[in-house]
Parts: sequence; C-alpha cells; structure tokens
Amino acid sequence: MKKRKKFIFSHQWQAFCLTIVACTLTLWVSPANSQESETETSATIAVITTEEPQIPVDELKLLLKPLTQEELEVEAKAWQDLLKAKVQEISDAEIAIKRKNRETRKSEEAVDAIEKAQKSLEEAEARKKSASPGSTEAEEAEKNLEAAQKELAKAQEAVEEAVEVKKQSEGAEEATENLEVVAEAIEDEVSNTDDIDSQQELAEKEKQLEALSKQLEDSSEVASEVKTQLVLDVTELQQEQTAIADRFDTVLDEFESKGGKAESFRQYIESVSGVEIDVSDTEGLWLRIAGWLKSEEGGLRWGQNIGIFSAIVATSVIVAAILGFVTNRSLRIVGGVSDPLRQFLVRTVWQATVGVGVLLALTALEINLGPILALVGGTSFILAFALQTNIGNLASGLMIMVYSPFNVGDEVELCGTSGYIDTISLPHTKIKGWTGQIITIPNNSILSSVVVNHSARDTRRVSLQIRVGYNENLSKVEQLLLDIFKSHSLVLEEPRPSTFAWKFEEYFVDLYVGGWTKTPDYWQVYNETLHQIKERFVQEGIEIPVPQQDIRLNEMK
Repeated sequence: MKKRKKFIFSHQWQAFCLTIVACTLTLWVSPANSQESETETSATIAVITTEEPQIPVDELKLLLKPLTQEELEVEAKAWQDLLKAKVQEISDAEIAIKRKNRETRKSEEAVDAIEKAQKSLEEAEARKKSASPGSTEAEEAEKNLEAAQKELAKAQEAVEEAVEVKKQSEGAEEATENLEVVAEAIEDEVSNTDDIDSQQELAEKEKQLEALSKQLEDSSEVASEVKTQLVLDVTELQQEQTAIADRFDTVLDEFESKGGKAESFRQYIESVSGVEIDVSDTEGLWLRIAGWLKSEEGGLRWGQNIGIFSAIVATSVIVAAILGFVTNRSLRIVGGVSDPLRQFLVRTVWQATVGVGVLLALTALEINLGPILALVGGTSFILAFALQTNIGNLASGLMIMVYSPFNVGDEVELCGTSGYIDTISLPHTKIKGWTGQIITIPNNSILSSVVVNHSARDTRRVSLQIRVGYNENLSKVEQLLLDIFKSHSLVLEEPRPSTFAWKFEEYFVDLYVGGWTKTPDYWQVYNETLHQIKERFVQEGIEIPVPQQDIRLNEMK
C-alpha cells in the first residue's frame, strides 16, 4: 500500500514538473511567434504611396483614405525613409560646401602671403637700384631681402595648408596637384633668395611670384565655382525635402485620424526640418536666398500663402463691417435694446468675425491651430481663476446692458453718487458729476446696490417744498402756487399740477406743489418756477418763515 502511494506521488511530481516546463516553453515561444507574425504582416503589406514621391497632395489624400491603420503605419515608415535619404543628401552637400569654403579661404590667404612677399621683393629691388656697394642703402636692401625671405616662408606655409585642405575635398586631385607645384616653387624661391645678387635676378623672382599668385587665384576660382554649384544643388534638395515632408505630414494626419500614434514621426520631421546658414559666407547666402525665392516650395509657395492670408483677413474685415451694420440696423428696428448693449453686440459681431477670419487665414500660412487653441484654452482657465473679481465686473456689466436699468445720459443716483451717466462698459460705469468730475464705479458694486434713475420715463414731476407761516392763508397760497405751475409753458396739462399740505412744524407749515414736464425740461422748469414763486410771494406780501428766537433781558436790581 505504501509503495503504491509512493508511486502515485512520484507520478504526480513528474506531471507537475512537465507542466512547468511546458508553460515556460510556451511563454518563451509566444512572444517570438508574435514578433515573427508581426514582421511577416509588415512584410506582406506593400507600400503604394511612395512610388511617386511628387504625387499631388490632394491625390495622396484620396489614395490614403481606404488604407487601414496598419497599412498607414507602413506608408509612414516608407515616407520617413524617403525623408531620411533626402536629408542625408543635403548633409553630404553641406559638408562639401563647408570644405570648399575652407579651401577658398586658405587659397586666398596664400595669395595674400605671396603678394606680401612680392611687395617685399619690389622694395628690395628699388633699394638695390639706388644703393652703392658697402653703403647704408645696400645694408637696407639686404634687410628688405631678408624680410622678403620671411614673407616667402609664410607664403609657403599658407600654400601647404591650402594643399592639406584641398586633399580633404573629393574630386580635387587636379587642383591639389597644381597647389603642390606652387608649394614646391615657393620652397625653391625661399632657398634661392640667399643667392640673389643682381637686379635682373630680383625681377625674375618677382615674375615667378606673380605667376604663382595667378595659379592660386585660378585654383580659388575653380573652388568657388564648385561651391556655387553645390549651393544651388542644396537649394533644390531642400525644396525636395520640403515636398516630401508635406506629403509625410498628410500621411501622418490620416494615420492619426484612424487611431495611430504619430508623435515620433512628427518629432523626426521637426528635428530635420531646420536649415543652418553660414552668415559669413555672403556669396552662398545670397545664392540660397535667390534660389529659395524662385523655388515652388519656397518663395513662390510662401508668396502665395501670404497672398491668401491677406485676402482672407481683408475679406473678414469687410464681412465683419457688413455684419456689424446689419446687426446695428436690425437692433434699431426691433427696439427695446439699450444703446450700450446694441454697441456691445455690434462690436462683438465685428471682433468675432475678424477673429475667425484671422484663424482661418493662419491655416493658409501652414500654422497648426491645435496648439494655439489649446494654449488659449489653458490661458483662459488660468486668467479666469486669477481674475475672478474682474470677471464678476464683466458679467455685471453684461447684465446691466441686458436689463438696462439706466442708459447713457440718464440722471441717476448710484452708490451714494448722483450725476449723469457718461459711459457704460463691461468692467465699469462712469458718471459725470454736477461739477464736471468723472466718477468710475465697478459694475459689481452697481448691481448690488440701489439704483435710482430719474430719467427712466419720458416725463418727470417737478416737486417743490414750500414753507408757509402760520399767519398766511393756506388756500390762497396753494391757489397761487397752482397758478404759477399752470401758467408755465413747459408744464404739462395732464397730469394736472397739484398741491399738498404736508405737516405742521414749529414755526411753519410744509406745502408741496408740483407739476409734470418732459424729462429733458425738468431743471429748466424747476429753476423758473422757483424764481416765479419768490417773485409772487413778494408781490402778494407772503413771507417765507425763517427760524426766530426771542431773547428777553431782565434788569437785575
């Protein structure tokens, strides 16, 4: 029985070990198989859009439309390879241009050194002509000859450097051989300057140096011509690179629209799209600029883009003006809209139309609006959080414009201030005081306070408080006051003027008299009726009571 149990346990242990080994092998083999299957899948997808790299963009979009995400990824890699190859061509050409620039510079330095040596020989020749043997002039001539020898040594150095630079350039064997001949000739000149004794020998040396200088100049011109051709080639290659990058972007747009991730591809495009220009190479710089201006992918393309941009902006301004005019006329016809609100709506329509036009115009300049809109959204959130009070004023200003508790020119009392409304804007309202001062009140404060608008209606009551003494006949005084108001040309017949005895005070009786007039005539009626009341009271012998105090003096005995 024990043996049987032991056998069963051993069999189970073997099965357990085999299971672990099988699972491990499965885990190892599965990724490899999946990678192989992915590789096979990628290999089986044929690239179709790179067969014609200069395909028009609109045709490329139609060609990409039916492709799946996997197929588009393969297409994107193919376009990346095309772009990489083109960038490599440009890099090789730029390296060749830099080498040609160094070569030309060294050749020019060698020519300058030879010219200095030639000048020193000319000075030595001039002194030797006028010098007699053993004289001071002869010694000076010898010194000039030594200086010429030093200049020749410098020229030899410069030519040797030019030779080394030329050897680094491809396809410059003939020019290098010419420079080596020049270097050997200068070396001979340096070694032979010690043997110069006659005037004729000096003249011959000058001619030889002149010939050497001519050879170097010819070599420099050849290098300059080669460099010019290289610059033109680079300009054309950069145009081709731009065209490939544009089509690559089109592929990536379609790839992203179908769920693909194109960040790495776009980063590659951005990293290779920059252009480095050697500002010190003025000749090459002007060639690049001229070539760019004439190219279809450069100056012509951007000229067209700028033209489209300008046309869209100009059109948006014209359309904005038309829409603003239509909005203004419509609001005037409809009525019931305050002037500040109408002006605000007209201005908003104009600004919104121009803003949309500018955004559309930016797309003509090949500017991606996505990052700009994201930046605007993020900035708006930050500003909204930081400027809560200001935004509250803006919202209050908008509510004031909508509900219109007052309008520009109205006589109001706001926040303990009275005067005429000067301007109404979103953040604040300005009041012109009685002495001409301008008072600015935040709209948030206005909306949370009591607003008294004396100009809200077309008509307004002129109400005066009159004090009458106890000795006067109240009925007579009231009739006199009514006659004054009824006789005034600006006081309305309906509603009729009226009086009201208010209350008794210590030494007078309060009477109120008033009549209705048009709102713009209020202060004129107020002023004129007040004058007339004073004149009639004097004529009728009616006294206006003033405070009196009796003082009695008693004689003290």
